Amino acid sequence: MRLEDKRPSLWVSYWMAFSAVIVTWDAAYCFFRPRSFTGGDLAWIWAPYNMVPYSMVDYLYGQPALDSKDGFTNAQALLNVIEVLLALEYLYLRHTSPRTSTKVANPRHRYHGHAPLVGFAGALMTVSKTALYFLQEYFCGCIWVIMPFIVCIVLGRFIANALMRDTANQIAYLEYATEQKSVPASVALEKAPANGSTQHDQVDAVTDDVLDTTAVSPEQKGAALPLTFHPRGLSVLVIGSNRLAASRASTFLEADAHVIVASQLSLGKVAEEIRLLEEQDKVHYTEIHADGTQAWKKALVDRDIALVCVTDTLIGAHTRRSASSAQTIYNACALLRIPINVSDHPALSTYTFPSVHRFIGNNGEPSNLQVAVSTNGQGCRLSGRIKREIISRLPDNVGAAVDNVGRLRARAKAKAVRLSEEDDGPLNTPVPQIGTPSISRRASVDKFELHFSEEEQQVRRMRWVHQMSEYYSFEHLARLKEDEMDSAFELWSGAGGETLPHHEGKGKGKGRILLIGSGPGHPGLLTVAAHHALKTSTLILSDKLVPSEILALIPSSTKLHIAKKFPGNAEGAQNEMMELALEGAKKGEVVVRLKQGDPFVYGRGGEEVLYFREHGFESVVIPGISSALAAPLMMNIPVTQRGVAESLVMCTGVGRQGKAVQLPGYVKSRTLLMLMGVARINQIIQVLTDSEASGRDGVAYPKHLPIGIIERASSPDQRVILSTLGGIEEALRKVDERPPGMMVVGWAALCLEGTGRVDVLDRGVEDEAQIVGEWLGDESYKIREGLSEEWRDILNG
Repeated sequence: MRLEDKRPSLWVSYWMAFSAVIVTWDAAYCFFRPRSFTGGDLAWIWAPYNMVPYSMVDYLYGQPALDSKDGFTNAQALLNVIEVLLALEYLYLRHTSPRTSTKVANPRHRYHGHAPLVGFAGALMTVSKTALYFLQEYFCGCIWVIMPFIVCIVLGRFIANALMRDTANQIAYLEYATEQKSVPASVALEKAPANGSTQHDQVDAVTDDVLDTTAVSPEQKGAALPLTFHPRGLSVLVIGSNRLAASRASTFLEADAHVIVASQLSLGKVAEEIRLLEEQDKVHYTEIHADGTQAWKKALVDRDIALVCVTDTLIGAHTRRSASSAQTIYNACALLRIPINVSDHPALSTYTFPSVHRFIGNNGEPSNLQVAVSTNGQGCRLSGRIKREIISRLPDNVGAAVDNVGRLRARAKAKAVRLSEEDDGPLNTPVPQIGTPSISRRASVDKFELHFSEEEQQVRRMRWVHQMSEYYSFEHLARLKEDEMDSAFELWSGAGGETLPHHEGKGKGKGRILLIGSGPGHPGLLTVAAHHALKTSTLILSDKLVPSEILALIPSSTKLHIAKKFPGNAEGAQNEMMELALEGAKKGEVVVRLKQGDPFVYGRGGEEVLYFREHGFESVVIPGISSALAAPLMMNIPVTQRGVAESLVMCTGVGRQGKAVQLPGYVKSRTLLMLMGVARINQIIQVLTDSEASGRDGVAYPKHLPIGIIERASSPDQRVILSTLGGIEEALRKVDERPPGMMVVGWAALCLEGTGRVDVLDRGVEDEAQIVGEWLGDESYKIREGLSEEWRDILNG
């Protein structure tokens, strides 16, 4: 049996509507007896019945049955009502869509899948019930009234048969779909039926009920699904004879597809660009004179087409295809599950062409970076303009940076067996620390040995690649050489606990060492002293968290080294930076140790001051605006506020060597600022809220207490995720990660929202849940992101 993706025939609906009216009229005749009989006040409604002495002679409907109080008449009339209800239900199911969002409903699935089954039940009831009436009248001798019954039996049988086929078709496909659910998509597409026919021949249909068994409705509907599709080796059909067809063909050729260009014209009459592609043997041109859905289906199946693009519907085309013809091609593609794009007809397109730019990579070759902008068919020219705006804001060497990161990834995974990019975990997921002791004699660091398996080493290398992708500037990534990549992995992979050479004795003091805080991130928040130092130094040793916008202020003639302080290598990277600073100062360099925020606020600045002093160099420390205070301010969160927060406490979420820290207990009038703890938020929330948990000094925090996760403060993509201690983990699972981040815990997180809430300390515990409810509304979390227009104007000068 061939599975067809078609709705039940329209003539069935016409019959159902007609029979519903007739059967209702007939049932009412029975219920209103004797008023419906000849001489009754309602007899005019049933005039055809009363044109003959029907009420006097008919044993089922007439006066004899009424006089004998025969209950069969009203009983069968009640069955008529049920028959009518089934007909009406069928009409509803057949002509309405089960999808709640009909704005982009698939034209192939605009009826409920069980409509044929309901219609079949109604048709079967019509046949069996009418057959009973026929036999009743026949054996009672009323031969002259049985002809209408014969007509109803014949038509009902045809309808039941048609609906039975539709129902059987859906059951057969359901069995097929159930079998295919366990087969990967890539395998299912290649799996050929045993009889040699194509999969298109075997499966042409699927109802919404089948599709919905695996579909997951998005929270926000109506959006397109941006994907990168690789049609390598697949046959693509471009329909059209114009220059746009040639352009689309070139696009598919760049993706290594097998391109067939078709139209109704001979090759000599098509655009010159198409003829040139044909002459160069890059595309195959053919004439297609298909007419009707079935003809187009055959044309597509015969050529094993995987993708269709129709270009001759373009407005202003010399030989423009009609909308009805485009609809026919769309219908054929829909039946065969073939994606299609129809120019100037978004409603007939299951995919669209974005405006694409491919960046240049190393050695002037095209890179792997492509930027695509789509307006979903609503503004092609505008998408091109938006694309140009995006490109103009990216450096020219960003393509080379992408290619180099790809090479880094290949080296990191060179020996991987089970490692998968999709299983790398969050960017800041904690990893075991390499047992490298600090070279600072004043630093208190636990020494221990760790031995890593090859797979653990691979995981660590992938973590480092991800950190480099996040924190290194595009320029730095683009300049990476292959020998630098290899040496970096050799340095980072070492777990032997070796220290860098220790310098004995005093330095000559020719150079200088400056510890500089770069502030929360934006160059506009850099202090004047720090900016001057960056311009006049000769060697800059930067932490990885310092944004590329600040590094861009450094003159190109100044030597720059970025710390390799990635997960698991904190001590090794810190040792390297201090050694490089000391070595540079001994050579007479003006060395800048550039740190994020403030050097003395979780910046290990104190360790470096003591280390450099021990070796004869007294450091100059230039303060920076600490992100602990600036980040909440950028998000309109005051860390202290009269009536809300009378004090604040600052702590870290990560102790030495990655160990847990002792957290402060809850005080309603206090704001808790926590740096470097987002990666461990699950453990932190448990320690804060669990009354039985260890690791906390004081009482537990209520789960309804507000919390804000602030990320990349003062950067253009800054963001704060606001929720409660009980809901923040779920909120973080729904959004992407943007390190670095910090936490603000306390009532200050909500006090400036809307009209303000500065009376928290005056309200009792019983009012706190209401305060939080008014703040969050019906949502479990809220997000604010990006710099305001006013802040951008101020920071950018």
